[in-house]
Amino acid sequence: MFTVRVPATIANMGPGFDSFGMAVSLYNRFTFEIAEPGTLDSLSFSTAGMADMSALAGESASENIVLQAMSRLYDHAGQIRPAMKVSVQADIPVARGLGSSSTAIIAGLLAANRLLGNVYPPDELLDVVIDMEGHPDNVAPALHGGVVLYDTQAYRLPWPIEWRIMTLSPDYPVSTEEARRILPKDYTLADAIYNLRKASVLTYALLQGDPEALRQSLHDRLHQPYRCHLIAEYELIERLVMDAGAYGMIISGSGSTMAVFYPSVLHATLVEQVENLIARQHWRMDLNCLALDTDGAKFEDG
Repeated sequence: MFTVRVPATIANMGPGFDSFGMAVSLYNRFTFEIAEPGTLDSLSFSTAGMADMSALAGESASENIVLQAMSRLYDHAGQIRPAMKVSVQADIPVARGLGSSSTAIIAGLLAANRLLGNVYPPDELLDVVIDMEGHPDNVAPALHGGVVLYDTQAYRLPWPIEWRIMTLSPDYPVSTEEARRILPKDYTLADAIYNLRKASVLTYALLQGDPEALRQSLHDRLHQPYRCHLIAEYELIERLVMDAGAYGMIISGSGSTMAVFYPSVLHATLVEQVENLIARQHWRMDLNCLALDTDGAKFEDG
């Protein structure tokens, strides 16, 4: 028996559409055990907050994406996957833009690779995950940890410890399909240049640890102006956190989670102000104050 812990991810990071992502200290844990000979796969779930991994389970165990990922790697190795007992402790909200499906695929692949004798190196596993999930800005940081810029490979970038992260997840999902559908099919040259500049400034801000550059970089014209209308709370929260001195607020992945970056000196007052706003508006929302996860997916042996 062993457990794989996989972190949530904040993808896009504002201007870095489908390119930038970061792993954060919110986790799903998957415990694997080979089942008794002659028995079938079995899965169990326990959840916290708005997490609900059973939404990813499929109608039968064979349709669960954890086991699909395991089978994918066993097929690649020319072997038959054994029946498995899998239990999931889910703390990451599903369909909120925090990479919950990525955690399931990564956990299944890492478990299969371990049972196969670790025959596949991390870079090869990453290729399989990207092929299954389709979003390298999610899966690369979830697998490797840290802040990642993905082109045809993952490039690690630093994140200053004094920069804090808050995620706000409403009690409703935004589907990736809907979030993609509302985007324009074509963009102006001016908007393309704008995002090129902002993504470049984001890279500079991270490499230099420059808070003012970070503040200037977190603007976007490719996806957030369209997707923010799918998140009813977006405008009020953004106004509050920016007035309070945050570096910026972005949509995590395709939403509905919003991520706020802010200096540590603001932590207590900003959290209090956001909690008060949530209470006044009677919103149902998960608020998490998170750190950068630098480990990525890892084993926790039991």
